[in-house]
Amino acid sequence: MAIIAEPGVPIEQSARGGVGAAVFVQDQTTDLLDVPFLKERTTTALASATAIDDRVVNVDPGHGTTAGEVLEIAETGTKNFIQSRVLSVATDAITIDQPVNRIYAEDEVVVIASDNMLVDGSVTPQVFSILPLLGQKGDMVRIIVSITSSSSQDFSTFGSANALTNGCVLRVKKADGTFKNIFNWKSNGDFIERAFDGQFLINNGNNVRAFFGRRTFGGQSKNGVVIRLEGSLNEELQIVIQDDLTADVTNLTFRMHAQGHELQE
Repeated sequence: MAIIAEPGVPIEQSARGGVGAAVFVQDQTTDLLDVPFLKERTTTALASATAIDDRVVNVDPGHGTTAGEVLEIAETGTKNFIQSRVLSVATDAITIDQPVNRIYAEDEVVVIASDNMLVDGSVTPQVFSILPLLGQKGDMVRIIVSITSSSSQDFSTFGSANALTNGCVLRVKKADGTFKNIFNWKSNGDFIERAFDGQFLINNGNNVRAFFGRRTFGGQSKNGVVIRLEGSLNEELQIVIQDDLTADVTNLTFRMHAQGHELQE
């Protein structure tokens, strides 16, 4: 039964008694989030304050950072941060692949982490996380997987390696320390079955093959929900790797990241 639309008045009522209202859909204007799943290796601190557009940051001794790792600087108690790839290390001066976005004070925490998910989780499962720090919070709308290899890939393989035995688990760590397991995938086909979005790229330069997949949560045509993470609640979005992904050298890279947005203040 249709009802005349007036401001604040429902416009539709279903036979089950449900009431619909006029809705104007508008995208948010909060800041975007595009962050990799990371496994933390060590923490250090800034030895001196940064300047905007710096590409060299100075950290305390003993960090052990190597080229190719991910360096994250976060401003204590705020949502401000930067994540960048380490290009080179000269003792305690680290060159990163993008300009620093703001001034970070001396002694701010620096996290050194890896986004290389080709690890051995067969004995001790390896956990890669989207982990907001205190003061950070956001809604994750989707996750994206990328696997490159030197051999052909199909639905039955994991990248180009044999399908996994135990698999990779996507889960949410909740504020009370419990977990919500979302799904487990052991092959490219498993991921596509859960995500629908997936594609194979063959002979993509120097005979590198690739599998890309995307699982979207937000939107009425998807799950209709997003995954909310708040650093003050110790919430995380995790990938748990339970197999030895280093055993088959045909897989060259395995990385994942999440996309979403910060919360409205």
